[in-house]
Amino acid sequence: MRPKKYPLEPLARVRRAQLDASARALADAVRAREEAEQKRLAAEQEARERAARSAVAREAESEALRQGELSVADLQRQGAWEVRVQAEEREAGRVLRDLTADVTTRRSCEAGAKAGVTSGEAELKVVLEHRSQWQDAKERADEAAEEEVAAEAWRPRSG
Repeated sequence: MRPKKYPLEPLARVRRAQLDASARALADAVRAREEAEQKRLAAEQEARERAARSAVAREAESEALRQGELSVADLQRQGAWEVRVQAEEREAGRVLRDLTADVTTRRSCEAGAKAGVTSGEAELKVVLEHRSQWQDAKERADEAAEEEVAAEAWRPRSG
């Protein structure tokens, strides 16, 4: 007699495949979040450096103005420079807000992917536990059948 196969083996394969896909999706989500965080951190660092350079330039201009080394044309250029720097800072702030929002979105995607992996693990665990119970029941039934055959062989025959 051919040994019985576990009837839910196709389901177990499907659950494993789903878990693998969920794990790959989680890995992709983690990688995307890390990249977004790196971009945000780089933008923050760049903003700090730009602010420091602007502060140094403003201080130098203020010192030159106090010492009377600047002409009216220099003051006009300083005003134009200040307008440009403020526009750049506004743009950098907008970019930083967008990057921060992207990080938040990526974290949310990562959390969803983690939930998918957790769900997949739970679904696979249910099938594997059922298979273990099925195998135990099959082994008990096989042992009982062997014992019955053995008992039948030793039973005295009437006749």
